[in-house]
Amino acid sequence: MKRFYQYIEDVKSGKVKTGKLIRLAIDRHEADLSRGDFVFDEEKAQRGIKFFEILRHWKGEWAGQRLELEPHQCFFLGLLFGWRKKDGTKRFGTFFYTVARKNAKTTIAAGLALYHLFMDNEAGAQAYIAATKEDQARIGFRDVQEIIKKTPELRWRFHNYVKSSVYGDSFIKPLGSDSNTQDGFDPSMGIIDEYHAHPTDGMLNVLESGMGARREPMIVIITTAGFKKEFPCYANLRKSCIEVLQGIKEDDSLLPIIYEMDEGDDWTLEENWVKANPNIDVSVKREFLRGRLVKAKNEGASKEVDFKTKNLNVWTDSAKTWIPDEKYMACVGEYPELDGACFGGLDLSSTRDITAFVLRWRVDDKDYRRFWFFLPEERAKYNSHRDDFKYQNWINEGHIIATPGDTVDYDYIKHTIMEQCEAFDVRRIYYDRWNSSQLVINLIEEGLPMEPLGQGFVSMSTPTKEYERRVYSGLDIHDSNPVMRWMLGNVTLRTDPAGNIKVDKEKSSDKVDGVVADIMSLAAAMDCGMGGRSVYEDRGVLSLDDI
Repeated sequence: MKRFYQYIEDVKSGKVKTGKLIRLAIDRHEADLSRGDFVFDEEKAQRGIKFFEILRHWKGEWAGQRLELEPHQCFFLGLLFGWRKKDGTKRFGTFFYTVARKNAKTTIAAGLALYHLFMDNEAGAQAYIAATKEDQARIGFRDVQEIIKKTPELRWRFHNYVKSSVYGDSFIKPLGSDSNTQDGFDPSMGIIDEYHAHPTDGMLNVLESGMGARREPMIVIITTAGFKKEFPCYANLRKSCIEVLQGIKEDDSLLPIIYEMDEGDDWTLEENWVKANPNIDVSVKREFLRGRLVKAKNEGASKEVDFKTKNLNVWTDSAKTWIPDEKYMACVGEYPELDGACFGGLDLSSTRDITAFVLRWRVDDKDYRRFWFFLPEERAKYNSHRDDFKYQNWINEGHIIATPGDTVDYDYIKHTIMEQCEAFDVRRIYYDRWNSSQLVINLIEEGLPMEPLGQGFVSMSTPTKEYERRVYSGLDIHDSNPVMRWMLGNVTLRTDPAGNIKVDKEKSSDKVDGVVADIMSLAAAMDCGMGGRSVYEDRGVLSLDDI
């Protein structure tokens, strides 16, 4: 308990730097010591801390060595194990712990599951490690099994099976929405790792609703920040946890431990990183974070968002500008003679909107692009009235081709594309498989090298990241086409929990067709081996199920 109390004193004195939410957690603990309805049992707190330190690491530089808890871990584990109701049962039924990656949160989750089976004396205990899919849940479950193998005190008492670790009449299992939970489902502990990735609270409800017969059920939710603020982790649970710490709401059964930077903190300042990384210089290497910061500054918005969410535990919006205008305009350059192989991207619009076609050449590691934009003449007149005449001006300047009528003239677009294919050595043109039309069929019948490309993360993430890298490196040269420049400023990225990215057409502020076509042209070039890294090296061959 010495480390428990020392941590509290060090935070209060400023010796240890934390965010305000950890200081509020300490204030709450100290205020509750004067209450009569709960008691803080130091012996129980010490018992829990000592159990963790018999466990052994199973990977990395400490593999085989006993866990040595850091003061901040002694603090929150002491709270979790020490606070009791008057009858001696646990006070806290829900533990919400959020911290940046590499701060040993998965190890903490595994240790809590093992403590529950080995030390809680719960008859027929059932601990579940839950995720949206069972395969994902088995990642955290693997930590449980590997710790058991490495820990002599547990190894001969537990039996590891493919989908369970068994101790007497108790077990730990992975659980997903696709798991069969109908036989004997009676959870006494539920652990949800990376709750930020759950689109609904379905798994949480499944666990909570099954605990009615248990005397001391516990839900453990451990997560980093994420990108989806509309998901229940941010929109509901995190909000409630903060309000409990602030005293706005009361929930004596909830223990929130939130390691994150304070609003307004400069994320580029190293001195602030410890607020989200209490294990910095232990399991989190400072040099690693410095390297990630350099990439975040130099390689674009997606790297910045990734660094903030995963390494600084900052909930981010994807609505910020993807590639700043100054970065893009720094790529304006003179064009050499373009006579080698080239690759295309075609983003077909609805019948009354912009269609974009792009060709891309590589010369001495730099890419040069040509852009064609098509818009129905009558639609251009309507939009120019609403949008400061920009469409009509761009038509007058030759940056948009106006096709006759009020719907897209696909014959005109077909003629233009065929004309370019006759003039240049076009090796492949990617188009959106789900937004294709008779135009694509006609082009294929004419012998053009048209290939479908799905617009999901699997297909689009690698070329989108490479596109960003090339712009930031000054390798994607363009002629300052104003339509393309405007569209790039409209882009909002969509990011999945794995850090994959793509252009989000639905949430982008306006038209982005040219950007999508340009990224598809890069994907075609990469897939055909025109320098760079082939997407097949990252994602393999696609099937329809992957899209």
